[in-house]
Amino acid sequence: MSCFAALFRRDGAPMAEALPDRAEAALRARGPCHWRRGRTWAMAASGPIAGAGDATMLVAADARLDNRRDLIAALRLHPGSSDADVILAAYRRWDGDCVRRLAGDFAFVIRDERRGSIFCARDHFGIRPFYYALADRLFAAAGITRFLTALPAVGDAIDEQGLADLLAGGYADGAITLHHGIRRLPPGHSLTLTEAGARIARYWHPQEVPVEERADAAEGFRALFAEAVARRRARGDGVGVMLSGGLDSSSVAVQAAQGVRPMPSLSMMLDDTPGWNERPFIETVLGQGGFDPRFIDAADHDPVAELPELIDEQEGPFVAYNASLSRRLYRRARAAGLTRLLDGHGGDEVVSHGLGRLNELAARGDWRRLWRESAGIAGLYGVGRWSILSPYLSHNRFVRFARGRRARIQARLGWGGPAEAAGYALVEPGLAARVDLADRHADRSIKGSARHCERDVHVELLTAPQQGYAFEVLDRMGAAAGVAALYPFYDLRLVEYCLSLPSHHKLNDGLPRYVLRQAMAGLLPDPVRLRPDKYDFAPALADALLRRRAALADLAGRDRAGIGRFVDMDVARNAIGRLLDQGRAVDGASLFAAWRVLMLAVWLDHRERVSGSWTDIAEREAAA
Repeated sequence: MSCFAALFRRDGAPMAEALPDRAEAALRARGPCHWRRGRTWAMAASGPIAGAGDATMLVAADARLDNRRDLIAALRLHPGSSDADVILAAYRRWDGDCVRRLAGDFAFVIRDERRGSIFCARDHFGIRPFYYALADRLFAAAGITRFLTALPAVGDAIDEQGLADLLAGGYADGAITLHHGIRRLPPGHSLTLTEAGARIARYWHPQEVPVEERADAAEGFRALFAEAVARRRARGDGVGVMLSGGLDSSSVAVQAAQGVRPMPSLSMMLDDTPGWNERPFIETVLGQGGFDPRFIDAADHDPVAELPELIDEQEGPFVAYNASLSRRLYRRARAAGLTRLLDGHGGDEVVSHGLGRLNELAARGDWRRLWRESAGIAGLYGVGRWSILSPYLSHNRFVRFARGRRARIQARLGWGGPAEAAGYALVEPGLAARVDLADRHADRSIKGSARHCERDVHVELLTAPQQGYAFEVLDRMGAAAGVAALYPFYDLRLVEYCLSLPSHHKLNDGLPRYVLRQAMAGLLPDPVRLRPDKYDFAPALADALLRRRAALADLAGRDRAGIGRFVDMDVARNAIGRLLDQGRAVDGASLFAAWRVLMLAVWLDHRERVSGSWTDIAEREAAA
């Protein structure tokens, strides 16, 4: 697995000859590391540090470039140049503007002694993690937080804002982390550090991509998609593909099998999950031929059982309740000799379901087509068509007047809905106030604007803080198993192509992600190509929690592990109570609130090495 790290003394003091053992161990866990050191600096990467022999300009990079051939030709480099060599040569030619010419997955740090500066960048979508700590005397950066927290100048104190964000359901911005003093460089951004200070700049924004009509949209998509898969499949042996039976993974799988036969595939089998058996869809894809299938039985899936190990791998609590399944898949892949996995992650975000088109239709009063298109979105979310359609009826002035009048009456009478069990309500009130949680998590979605269009929704989705964060979670899971995930949907050319499409290419004839479905016609079997739904992992999570009834009740009742410092215990008790009373039928807000509370307890047990911890009690109960 790849890695990078860099340390610079900003006060001119000499760098310590040896790093703390825990910092070195954190990098070694990712694989071999090559170090280069100077009096006031040290840099490390999986491959040799690229740069001139006099060390006036060096780069530590974790990178996989899609356009390396074009750059090698433009920069007149040797064909065998490493991606780090290419990045450094691009910087020499174009300075900080080099990032605008790079395409692929990358995170890097360049030491430029000529200018007395440090230049850093993270790829457009955040596929490669980039964390840093900046203080008066030190600047440190790495692809893993564990390297930084092992440095005495940084430490491992909890960042209250980061923890409150996670309890509320996810980070409210792209820079905050769980660790005090450690920030993440957001996707599509660069950081320049000089004696005058640090400057963070955005070098790419999806809003900059112009919209244009395309008569052959499906053909154009298919050509770019095929290239994206081929580029990621081509580098070396040991490549396989994840196949879940969903539209995204199946599209990647059938495209990958066009060039490599048989293509190793890995599939989770959840035959015992009532109403959600993916086997028919998986077997339909495999029936096309060209695959060497491997099946992973997930009948004993228990998201709670692996929590201690998962939290250790993730370096703290995380937002991904189905992570244990991905972890199992990565480990099975490595056991089968696969070191790279093509992954369909990102199809929703890159292609877009076309939700904004509904508002476009309502705004122009095209109610008949709105009724038709809402069917596909209703199928995706497993709800009735009217629940999808209803919010858009307010574009009719009579409906808008009636709803406004009803809201005013309800406000005068003091009527209101039940309190939410999740979101910032779960966070201890004092903590929430200290970090201004209510304001930072206020709903400012573009969908709240009556004038929003599909393009607005698509851009908002691609720039959400959760995008880069999801890649960080996946990166740590893959690294723990020694497997690198590759994401064909997050190919820059493909992303910009999808952004350029008008809304009717994203939602049409009641089909969300229309251009992908059209592009896959004749390649992907129709039962999969046209399916409107997705697998729901929530029932498995509910079952795992319910196997620990007494432990959950004890957790809420006695504030085990000191979670009351961070959690509103009344909200937690109500959420856990609803879960224990209603079982699988519990609302999602209560289910995920209970999950976050127990994850916090496990993490605090581990940090504070609690004897007779909640974790021990819960596992004894589950085993019984």
